[in-house]
Amino acid sequence: MKCISALLIVLAVWLLPYGGQAAKVAYDDMAGVVYLGNHDGDTFRVTIPGVPPLFGENISIRIRGVDTPELRGQCAQEKLLARVAKRELHHLLVRAGEITLKEVGRDKYFRIVARVEADGEDVGARLLRMGLATPYDGGHKQVPWCQASVDE
Repeated sequence: MKCISALLIVLAVWLLPYGGQAAKVAYDDMAGVVYLGNHDGDTFRVTIPGVPPLFGENISIRIRGVDTPELRGQCAQEKLLARVAKRELHHLLVRAGEITLKEVGRDKYFRIVARVEADGEDVGARLLRMGLATPYDGGHKQVPWCQASVDE
């Protein structure tokens, strides 16, 4: 019984700094990333200088907090909006002198997600302002892209 009590005390002390929960990993901002291309309007590939190639070359990044229409969408309108969003993201990143990843982490699918800045401008916020994205917290998507309109 003493052995079990001692083990419980050791576990409690060990977990104390974490408030009884697993520690949340925080990553520093990653500036100077090199844009390689994008898959759609909210996912793109980069190389991160100073990071070993296994972890930093040709890495897919999902923009934190936004969702864009799907290229394989449910209607012609969604597919059109998806192409516009993809093209806008490409133009923002290919022309940027400095791309910075902030609030870097993983989502529920273990994808790398980050708030993205291109020359100091929040890319996700720009896509939202343009009507090419909707706020997304990782839960259920509720966007009626097939009812939206855009001028290509």
